[in-house]
Amino acid sequence: MSKGKAIFLLLRVPFLTVTIASIFLGATFALFETKHFNIGLFFLTLIGASFLHLACNVANDYFDYKSGNDILNKSETQPFSGGSRMILDGFVKPNEALVISFILAILGSGIGLYLNYITKGNVILLVGIIGLLLVYGYNSPPLNLVYKGLGELGIFLAWGPLMVIGSYYVQAQKLSPWVLIVSIPPGILTTLVLLINEFADEEADRGVGRKTFVIIFGRKKALNIYFSLLSLCYLIVIIGVISKAFPILSLIVFLTFPLSWLSYKLAQKSLGKWKEFLTSVKATILINLAFSIILGLSFLI
Repeated sequence: MSKGKAIFLLLRVPFLTVTIASIFLGATFALFETKHFNIGLFFLTLIGASFLHLACNVANDYFDYKSGNDILNKSETQPFSGGSRMILDGFVKPNEALVISFILAILGSGIGLYLNYITKGNVILLVGIIGLLLVYGYNSPPLNLVYKGLGELGIFLAWGPLMVIGSYYVQAQKLSPWVLIVSIPPGILTTLVLLINEFADEEADRGVGRKTFVIIFGRKKALNIYFSLLSLCYLIVIIGVISKAFPILSLIVFLTFPLSWLSYKLAQKSLGKWKEFLTSVKATILINLAFSIILGLSFLI
């Protein structure tokens, strides 16, 4: 395999759908509330956030390799779990991966600093600093969030409040009470992408001392948490519409509910049968993107 292809696989670019969903939702809600939208700033925000997301992907591969997690992980749901394995298989050296992660983080931070410079106050700076802490604190010292049972919370904060509020603020140049509510569904849905992958990774995660929801609560309870959090996303939209903070068209997100139910039921039936379980992993990723994009489009119409 060529070095270029190996680095591309190391980045795990397809997972950027969760970042696209969060940034899109924040920007469209800003347009809905303020009637202002700058497409140039939207793409700049998306690129900056994407750089940080890719930096996180590469950093996780590096620290999973160092901890031995990737060696223990024999998951049949790859490439959705278990990392890219580019370091483990020798296509990218560990130090090369760490340098790539730092370069991506610097690029993302540079865009963030520019956005902070052209906006009021230091909201974007604060969002960026917390984001960087989560990028490198999820799976590495000194925070080691995933080893303290806080990994899911870190993912929720990064792809929910931080990205959505940051995207909203770049457009609106202000904060809104409702943008925090809007940020909850994409934060939850991205966390569920992590959670659904934790089932097949349980043995490897337990072997290196991680404390994921699956390990803390057990498979059945963790799966019930999965569906409860999914349901909460739909409840938030209902509350938003009833409160007239969201347009009635936001209820169209319920078109994704049958897929959510199907994903949950299939996961129940295929626990331990990871090749079959893979359907629920893919469905969760699709739900994340579809829900946020549909909700964002409702703010545009």
